[in-house]
Amino acid sequence: MDRTNDRTSKGQYSMRFKLVHKQSKEVVDTTEQKEKNTAWTYFYLRKQIPNRDDFNRLYEVKRDDRN
Repeated sequence: MDRTNDRTSKGQYSMRFKLVHKQSKEVVDTTEQKEKNTAWTYFYLRKQIPNRDDFNRLYEVKRDDRN
C-alpha cells in the first residue's frame, strides 16, 4: 500500500472500514478494502459468528473517514 496516494500496489483505490459494536459504539477492528461488502465479509469471517443475523445484530460496518 502506498500511503502517499491511498492506492494499493496494483493502482486500485482502497478505503478504510471499521467494525463497530452497535451497543457500546466501540471500534472493534479496521481493514482496508475496495468495497463495503468486501469489508463486511472480511469482518464476518474473522469473527467466526455462524449466523449472519447475529453478526448484523451485534456489529455495523462503517467507512472510516479519519485522517
